[in-house]
Amino acid sequence: MTMQRIIPSTRRLLMVMALALLASVLPLTSAVGQAPTARSLLNVPFKGVATPGPTFDLVQSVVDFGPGATSHVITTGTAHYLSVLDGDLTVSVDGKAEVVGAGKGMSVPAGAKLILSNAGTAQTARLFAATLLSVGAVTDVHFLSAPGIKVFATARRTMFNAPAVVDITQMAAVYDAGYRTANHVMNEFHLMIHLAGQTGYAYLDGGVESYAAGTQGVMYEARAGWMRNDGQSTSSMAWTWVGTPGKPLTTAVVAPAPPNTGTGQAKDAPTYAAATGLILTVLGLSAFAATRTRRAHLTD
Repeated sequence: MTMQRIIPSTRRLLMVMALALLASVLPLTSAVGQAPTARSLLNVPFKGVATPGPTFDLVQSVVDFGPGATSHVITTGTAHYLSVLDGDLTVSVDGKAEVVGAGKGMSVPAGAKLILSNAGTAQTARLFAATLLSVGAVTDVHFLSAPGIKVFATARRTMFNAPAVVDITQMAAVYDAGYRTANHVMNEFHLMIHLAGQTGYAYLDGGVESYAAGTQGVMYEARAGWMRNDGQSTSSMAWTWVGTPGKPLTTAVVAPAPPNTGTGQAKDAPTYAAATGLILTVLGLSAFAATRTRRAHLTD
């Protein structure tokens, strides 16, 4: 009788321990399929833009407007392309005001009187401005210094042999930690400002570059590779394309597959192996305890 009382208690204890171990690994196995992702913050096209000539500078800036901040009057010597990354920005062109929200944009023609302001009382508004200028030329939108306005970063790149008419597209994106794009080639001229985190460019020829917040960079045209989040938190960036109308901005690239030596192991194999091992442990301990119980009944 003593054996009959001990064995069920032992069996229950073993089952509880094994199930607890199994439960601890289930979140690991279910998380395997949750791949890091990217999301778009901005995608604003401006079609049929006349360039200053075959050679010119693309200049772009990210500018923060605190609550109530207002710029001085800017006389636009050339067309300006303005998009909003965060908050709401009031854009006044020749006395006509329009509120532009996050993810939206508008163009301002050459010769206009431009005023930018944040009428909000709490949230900072973030402007992404781009202009096509003669080499070395400047425009006030990239040098705003009124109270409550701060230029986060400015980037500049000279374009050569440009067509007379281009499409300008302003984009921005956020990458989760661990995210990387598919392999691709950048076909068209572009320029990036990195907003947060650490973003890397890796090329199939072995080249690697990495950029922190506030820096400019490009993924070189006609050089196959991918972009990725190099840090432990989200990374983000904004960029301007100067594209030839009708030409794709990027092209997907299939990388050569590594040789299959038969000795590799799937990336997630250890996690699944651990889960399988614990499942077998549960079954084995249950069978062992049941056998001991039957034997105890027979001996009695």
